[in-house]
Amino acid sequence: MMRAPNLRMAALATVVAAAALLPLAGATAGPVLPAVPVDVTAAITDDKPLSSGPSVFDTLPKLAESERQTASCGPQLASPAGLRAQTCTIGEDGDTWARTYYANTTGRPLEGVLTLMRPDGRTVQTRCVIAAKAPDGSCETPREPTVAGAAEPYMAVAEIAEKGGERPLLRSGSAQ
Repeated sequence: MMRAPNLRMAALATVVAAAALLPLAGATAGPVLPAVPVDVTAAITDDKPLSSGPSVFDTLPKLAESERQTASCGPQLASPAGLRAQTCTIGEDGDTWARTYYANTTGRPLEGVLTLMRPDGRTVQTRCVIAAKAPDGSCETPREPTVAGAAEPYMAVAEIAEKGGERPLLRSGSAQ
């Protein structure tokens, strides 16, 4: 009779340990992403289908060692409606910012909000216009000087919803 509670406690401890280690695994294995300037007020209007060629998720070039850029990216997530996103925090030359990569095959224009949470408690937020049937796109916050000596990491969250919608269709976060 005493074995069932012990077994349940061991199973719960295993799940908690796995959940705690998963972000660490993502942080060490996250892709290194190039810096690409983006006009966040412009909509992507390319109507090519998602399957017409390589996606931004598949073709990210590797950075040269001399570029000294770091990135901490969360997993690529997908919604049943046809929306994909991956969100990263990026640091380069003393600046830090957030970027989210997305693909919208829903057929509806969407709106995103990308938030960079700084270790000093401040946030930087950007609104992103996502055109209907945008096979690849990205949105980023402005670059700001990196908070030096912070004990907490930078984190980013992107929420994508229908225009005027209250509930996000997809929420994507950076690793950490």
